[in-house]
Amino acid sequence: MRAGFAAISMVAVALLLPFLSGCAGLRDIPDEPIALSDTVKLGPPLERFTATGRLALRQGERRDHLRFRWTHSPVSDRVLLMSPLGQGMAELNRDAFGARLLRGNQAPVEAASLRQLTAQLFNIELPLERLADWMRGAEPDLTGEVEGWRVRVSEVTRYPPDDDVSVRRHQLLRVMDVTQTGIEMRLVVDVWESSDEAPNDASTVAPTDAAGERALPP
Repeated sequence: MRAGFAAISMVAVALLLPFLSGCAGLRDIPDEPIALSDTVKLGPPLERFTATGRLALRQGERRDHLRFRWTHSPVSDRVLLMSPLGQGMAELNRDAFGARLLRGNQAPVEAASLRQLTAQLFNIELPLERLADWMRGAEPDLTGEVEGWRVRVSEVTRYPPDDDVSVRRHQLLRVMDVTQTGIEMRLVVDVWESSDEAPNDASTVAPTDAAGERALPP
């Protein structure tokens, strides 16, 4: 009997190892994020996107580490928040009728904005509606301020990642730090998806650094 339990335990540990390694990847926010060259810009902007990634929020002694899936269109947002192991914890929705927070068996919470609803989850209002413009590349600069928060994009990626010349390529953020006195949030996008399609524009090229080299890896 003991041998049977030992075998089951070893199988359980083997199944959990990939999830535990995922948790280890959610580290605290570094004090000094790496800045890119000022010549790098985000864009051209997407109208619609789905971004999947990780979020770390630090407030004093409190630490929150989550996974997220953010789907955005010009008229709506849907942000699914999950534990590091992928268990759904909360869902934020925005449309023409307002914003709603859904959490398990609890009654929905309604508000005028996603920002107001984030206070229900983190005890702080996060400017998600405005950050969507950085997410989709509508704010070209890598640094800026929004509603009292400092925004800094420290890593950028290309979308689509391949060399398909039939579609326009976008430079989108991969790592974004959003800070306020005593509060730091890091958002890391692991996967970009979009239904936007447009002919390739020859005038839209990847930025280069001072030496004339492409500022980002292919």
